Amino acid sequence: MTNLLLMPFEIKKEKSKYEFIVRDHPSTVIETPSIFNYVDLPDTSYILDLPSETINSGSLSAIQLETIIYSCQRHEQNLSDGSRAGYLIGDGAGVGKGRIAAGVILENFIRGRKKSIWFSISTDLKYDAEGDLRDIGCGDKIAVHAVNKLKNSTARTDVTASTKEGVIFCTYSDLINELSSSAKRLLCLEQLLKWCGPNFDGVIVFDECHLTNDINFSGSTNKRKTELAVLQLQNKLPNARIVYISTAAVSEPRSMASMVRLGLWGQDTPFKDFGEFLENVKNFGEIAGDMIAMEMRQRGSYVNRQLSFKDVTYQVVEVCQLSKFITTYDSSVKLWVHLRQSFTEAAELMDLGPKAQKIMWTNFWSAHHKFFRCLCMFAKVTHAVKLASEAVKRGESVVIGLQSTGEAYTLEKIPDDGSAMPNFVSTAKMIMQSLVEKRFPASDNLQLLADTCNNKGGTVGGKRKSVSNPVGTPKRIKQESTDDPSYCEIIDSSDASAPVFDYHSDSEADLNPKDEAAVEDRRIKVEKTSLIRQRLLEKIEELGTVLPPNWIDQLIDEFGGPKNVAEISSRKGRLVQKNNGMVQYEPRSEKDVPLDLINFRERERFMNGEKNIAIVSAAASCGISLHADRRAKNQSRRIYISLELPNSAELALQQFGCTHRSNQAKAPEFIFLVPELAGEKRSALITANRLQVLGATYINKRSNKYSTELYLEDVSEYDCAVRDAMNVITDQKSPFVQIPPDYKDYFFGDIKAALTELGLASSNILPLINDGVPEMLNRILGIPVDLQANLLEYCNCVRSMISNQEKMDGDNGVKILHLGFNKCVHYRKVLKLTSQTSKNPIAPAKIDLHEIEVDGGMDWRTAEEKWLPKSGQADEGIYLSKKEHFDKRDIILVRRLKIVGDGDKGDLKYTVIRPTTGVQLLPRSLAEITRKYIPQISVPKLAKMKHESLWNYHYDTSKNACIHNYWHRIKNESLEGCQVGLRSCETYKLLAGSIFLVWNEIESILKKNNPQWKMQIARVLVGNSNIVGIVIPDNCESQLITFLTKYYPNVNCIMH
Repeated sequence: MTNLLLMPFEIKKEKSKYEFIVRDHPSTVIETPSIFNYVDLPDTSYILDLPSETINSGSLSAIQLETIIYSCQRHEQNLSDGSRAGYLIGDGAGVGKGRIAAGVILENFIRGRKKSIWFSISTDLKYDAEGDLRDIGCGDKIAVHAVNKLKNSTARTDVTASTKEGVIFCTYSDLINELSSSAKRLLCLEQLLKWCGPNFDGVIVFDECHLTNDINFSGSTNKRKTELAVLQLQNKLPNARIVYISTAAVSEPRSMASMVRLGLWGQDTPFKDFGEFLENVKNFGEIAGDMIAMEMRQRGSYVNRQLSFKDVTYQVVEVCQLSKFITTYDSSVKLWVHLRQSFTEAAELMDLGPKAQKIMWTNFWSAHHKFFRCLCMFAKVTHAVKLASEAVKRGESVVIGLQSTGEAYTLEKIPDDGSAMPNFVSTAKMIMQSLVEKRFPASDNLQLLADTCNNKGGTVGGKRKSVSNPVGTPKRIKQESTDDPSYCEIIDSSDASAPVFDYHSDSEADLNPKDEAAVEDRRIKVEKTSLIRQRLLEKIEELGTVLPPNWIDQLIDEFGGPKNVAEISSRKGRLVQKNNGMVQYEPRSEKDVPLDLINFRERERFMNGEKNIAIVSAAASCGISLHADRRAKNQSRRIYISLELPNSAELALQQFGCTHRSNQAKAPEFIFLVPELAGEKRSALITANRLQVLGATYINKRSNKYSTELYLEDVSEYDCAVRDAMNVITDQKSPFVQIPPDYKDYFFGDIKAALTELGLASSNILPLINDGVPEMLNRILGIPVDLQANLLEYCNCVRSMISNQEKMDGDNGVKILHLGFNKCVHYRKVLKLTSQTSKNPIAPAKIDLHEIEVDGGMDWRTAEEKWLPKSGQADEGIYLSKKEHFDKRDIILVRRLKIVGDGDKGDLKYTVIRPTTGVQLLPRSLAEITRKYIPQISVPKLAKMKHESLWNYHYDTSKNACIHNYWHRIKNESLEGCQVGLRSCETYKLLAGSIFLVWNEIESILKKNNPQWKMQIARVLVGNSNIVGIVIPDNCESQLITFLTKYYPNVNCIMH
């Protein structure tokens, strides 16, 4: 076996009787440019036991081996409650998280831990898990058993009796089903625990674990079944070696609830539970994820890397709405306004209590959002078809990405006998119709809510009532949520379909049946509400004739049917148009391909070039490969067209990852379709900013230009503009920008009226603003198209008028201060405080108090190492002043910056570095520089001058001598204390290390001595070391050290 010791991005090989070669990753991998990557990883001491052939083959690259080492090293540590510490892999798509997980399993298998469990979101990924194990050379040694095959066998003891070792592959859906109310379904979790045994210390992989959490923090009884199952499994197996895999967990802290083995909350931490942890995270604002990642990185429990997007291109395509679409959209707006009025009237007639009304409006606005998201997607379908067809003609392959399929609503409309229908099902129509049929407060819906409330421990009219097999209850299927792919194949849709209305849900007394007047009054009200509902359904039928069909069925039909499109989704069937024009529901399974293999087969067809177009839902995109793999037959360039973007950039990148992975022949192009509707630009902006940071190139089709430096406003700026605009419209602020010039009517009045129709009067719009901009934009979808466009234009005007100071003073959370950028930074001293315990011997909790000096100038050593050109253009290098002052010449260093303008005809700009003031922020042209300076090499007399001694003379003298004293030799009492021209030297104290866990205590100490002090995160580069920490004022140092030594008793002061 090989003995291998890895350090971050450096591999050290120890002598061994086996020779081995550690290979680089096949594609360029970068660490995301976040502050947490400025924190050093701990040292390693774990020695891998992987076979030499596994390493020599290159099936595990250097960075993958590094992650395996850190994961196994972390598993050697215990948390304070005695459970084994876990590890979080946050790598982006294409880095090879599956290979890493397989490597961890193999490492433990070799060490005698023969049993492992692998959880993921889809049964399709079982074949990928087998492939990962096969690729690292252990496919014949470690078998993968799908738990859904075992549990459905006639012998219910297969899991424990016949499967003695290997990997049990289980989806989160399997785990949820086994936790339902049926006693029979409890067997899966019990069987897994029995198979593992009480002292199980094998590997459990939770792949895509951020998709398991959807929690109400009011108590454990309200937690989702998936998260409850995951928590229960971890609690029952405290010695298990947990590996979490999630790209989006840190950027979305709410999704971390099941990651209890990271040790961020619980015993011996500042947070007793996840709720407290999450509440504290909110204090960090937009850098919350970075702070969490920084804490985990220095513990050695987290890694986050991405494939470089250097060769990837992307474009943002604005979609113009056709007049027919605008008419349909505006008609829908009017009907939704009428629906809201009708729901309000019916709720008053049926005397719904506050609880029932809250449930009613929650479901109403959820359906409202889903409906208009359907229309937004329909606005892009025609354009997507056009772009895809053009790409196929060019010899490229197309992947169309979307979040949801709308299958649940399609299945509700299909005839029981499977007969053909004249048209495709309109998902938008079904959303509206389903809302009215099942959630409108009419007589046959009231008792359903009563049963629901009673199941939660409430009462209706003081008595429990039951309903058996209520009419209209939808089939229980696994569906995809419009907003969040985490519901796909995880959350049982029966929860979402639960009835939600009751009569007198908050009343304490039954209706007196002897009161004939009351009985008659109730009968009249019930008849009236039933009539209102019937009229609503008639209006929906009328509007349904112009509402668009299901987007995925429409796309497949536009491309010529299923024979031309590889559909990769969680749908069990689809509607297909026949030659006679009728549409028929057909299962996706084929004669020789069962349903559980159909996605795998469709992927093969796409990769083999049998089909050039693939449609991929979010649920099915995780972990799959559709890129131009050098090993595949179809190596044409991939064009990824996003029909629907998630709100999170990390989730978007994860979905894009199916077309951008390692070992690709050609990098893909991403296309974002953006109609002028609320929220669409924001989603595209979030993702485009992220792609730009990772090195992708923006394509501007209008000017046919490529750029890696496209300016995109920060999302916080966009959100701030929306909030400010809404505050102006609702009279919370005075107008400070002009209304859109082309708007003919009364702008503010029309917007207010539209918002009022959406239930957003001035009195109740503030809570929605505080909830967040996405919620606000979701609601604004319900106003007419032209009014939306004008409102968004007004928001853009507001954004352009917001000053930098206003943004800093706004509710944007903690900002990051960059100290010493392009300056000389020196250590003065470091106070190291550690608390090394036996439970965590390798990466002890530590905090360092750094005292640094930021030099405003630049000494010769730094200038020579970092700025002096070794070779290059003749116009670069040392320049000296043309004139002498009292036998002295000024000296500067000039470096070419970049070309600004169009092509090679642009003007050259230069960076000037001075010994007294360092790097100058304002670039200058060569003409400006040569007015006063001349290159040293151009004048023989000056060329002999020793520029090093002159540079250091200026640098040293400027520390104490002002400009008058230095250049003009003026010495008199009037200039005493003059600071003009003095080289600045500022001292800062930074508290770095495990600051996340003691943030609140540090903040209280700082504010006690400085009431107006704001917590400030700063980062600085000192030599080759990056430091990220809290800026500490001088008057708090001693009190802070006294506090910290209680927790970190080992103190070591290092002077520099």
